[in-house]
Amino acid sequence: MTVEEVYTNTFDARLLAWTEVGVTPYLQNTDADSINTNTDLREEGDWTFPVSAGSGTINSIKLRLENRLTVLDCGSADVYVWDGTSWVYVGVIGAWNTFGTFNWEEIDVSAILNTWAKINACEVYFHYNKFLTGIIHVRRLTRKVDYTVAAAGVASKRLLVGVGL
Repeated sequence: MTVEEVYTNTFDARLLAWTEVGVTPYLQNTDADSINTNTDLREEGDWTFPVSAGSGTINSIKLRLENRLTVLDCGSADVYVWDGTSWVYVGVIGAWNTFGTFNWEEIDVSAILNTWAKINACEVYFHYNKFLTGIIHVRRLTRKVDYTVAAAGVASKRLLVGVGL
C-alpha cells in the first residue's frame, strides 16, 4: 500500500466569514497561519488540494484537520466536501476534545471520494456551530489517500490473452 498525504494548496474565498490569520491558503503546514471564529453559523471555504499522483485501487481517503478550542465545549465546525457534483456533510471537528492545545482530528471520506476523479475534485468548507463563548481555531488541513498501486504488466498480459496470442 501507498499513502499520499498532501496539505491544501488553494483557498478560493467563496465563503468568507471567519478570521484569516497569515498567508493564504491559511491551512497549509505552518504554525503561523490559521482561521478562527467565535460567531455562530459562519461558513468559511473553499480549500482545494494538489492533483493526486496516485493510481490503482483506493483503500481509504481521510481528511485530517488540526484545530483547538479556547473554551471547553465552545462549539464545533461541520465539515463539507465537494465531490465534483455536490456538497456532502462528512462530519464535525472541535466537538469536545480539542480544548487548549492544537490536536489532529480525522474524518473518513472514503465512501464519498471513492474515485480518483472525486479525489481530485475535492474541496472543503466549514460551518461553525457555537455552543458557548469561545473561539475555534483551525490551522492545518490535509487529504490522506491510502491506495494500492496497480501491478505493472497485468493489463498487458490480459490484453495479449484477449487477442489470442
